[in-house]
Amino acid sequence: MRTRINKAISHLGLKIAGGGCDGVFYFVDIASNKVLEANLVYVSAMTHLPVSRWVAEAESALKQDKQNQKPFQELVQVIKLSKRIY
Repeated sequence: MRTRINKAISHLGLKIAGGGCDGVFYFVDIASNKVLEANLVYVSAMTHLPVSRWVAEAESALKQDKQNQKPFQELVQVIKLSKRIY
């Protein structure tokens, strides 16, 4: 199943990692071998989700990781005042 999932998400440049007895899976960038800063997938077995759901989880993790990489200034809207208020 891991091979099928990795083949399905390879176009995103990701592979699945983790698992084992704790049931925690995460995504790794293939090029940099870096774990994405995104939510984990908690299932007791990879087969509990269809491959299409794994692809959706990988796309969501990639989007979340890109959002987490943005500098703070891009995440918070800055209000510029025309004059001092104090």
